[in-house]
Amino acid sequence: MLFDIVSKIRFGLSLIRLWFSMLGSRSLKKKVDRDTYYAEVFKRAQRHTKDLLRISKMNLVVEGLENIPDEPVVFMGNHQSYIDIYVAFSSLSRRLILIGKKEILKIPIIGNLGREMNVLFLDRDNPREGLKTILEAIRLIKEERFDVLIYPEGTRSKTREMGEFHKGSFKIAQKAKVPIIPMVVSDAYKVFEDTYRVTPDVNVHLKFLSPIYLDELSAEDAKNIDQVLKDIIQKELDRINS
Repeated sequence: MLFDIVSKIRFGLSLIRLWFSMLGSRSLKKKVDRDTYYAEVFKRAQRHTKDLLRISKMNLVVEGLENIPDEPVVFMGNHQSYIDIYVAFSSLSRRLILIGKKEILKIPIIGNLGREMNVLFLDRDNPREGLKTILEAIRLIKEERFDVLIYPEGTRSKTREMGEFHKGSFKIAQKAKVPIIPMVVSDAYKVFEDTYRVTPDVNVHLKFLSPIYLDELSAEDAKNIDQVLKDIIQKELDRINS
């Protein structure tokens, strides 16, 4: 109980530091180019994500970074908790754009950070706006060589079980003609969302698997890429938890 309370206070303080840090970074916005500003904001956000790892005493194991090619990619993984985003951002040092649901905008500080980091917010109730988000993600990949991170379940499972992978999530990689990097996270939900108390010393695994090149798939696999990716991630989850 005490660890939970102290951890939440420390996390809140980290958020407040992030808020003031973002206020300071905005003064740079008019002085530097977009890429320089993005790199600065990313650095400050990554400092906050690493605070979470330290505060929660999470035992994070990251594998497979060598599987990420030196070209724009779409990271697609299972989604167990809010912690997934933290461990991904703390582990990657790339030009990264996250696609998240628009409800994130309602989260204090995090929503503002998302705007500054060019997070693309997906309105799942508005197909026309959803298409605009997908087209902007494709543009960012092709014209500005950003990576995109998306969770095809669309929501957190809060368990080791995965939900349905939505086929629309795959349009970005298909239209941009870039590889998909399967991203596997295991037991991140146990850090907080399992009991809504911060649990120390949780072993969390994050693994990046070999890229999937869509043009190398059979016609059948390309048609059912949602199930293909889900099966690949499930196989690795089973291995990690065996």
